[in-house]
Amino acid sequence: MKTWMTAAAATAACLGLAGCGGGSGDAPAPPPPPPPPVVTAVPDSAIASPTALVSYLGAQAAADETSEALTLPAGEAATSETDEPLSVAP
Repeated sequence: MKTWMTAAAATAACLGLAGCGGGSGDAPAPPPPPPPPVVTAVPDSAIASPTALVSYLGAQAAADETSEALTLPAGEAATSETDEPLSVAP
């Protein structure tokens, strides 16, 4: 009787492991993610106030000398006659 139970348990284990096999491998690989968009202009929100412009400029990579220059949006940057000048240097 023990031999019969052992054989049944071994058969069940083999069938269970065979059913857990991997995928067929025929599915195509997912496409790579698209590259990030190239920024060529300063966003309109960056010229809304002097503080916004200084924050935007401070976030730019100063050591990157290979990128193209950014264009400013049409319109004038906001100025203030009463605020103290803001430092752009890090």
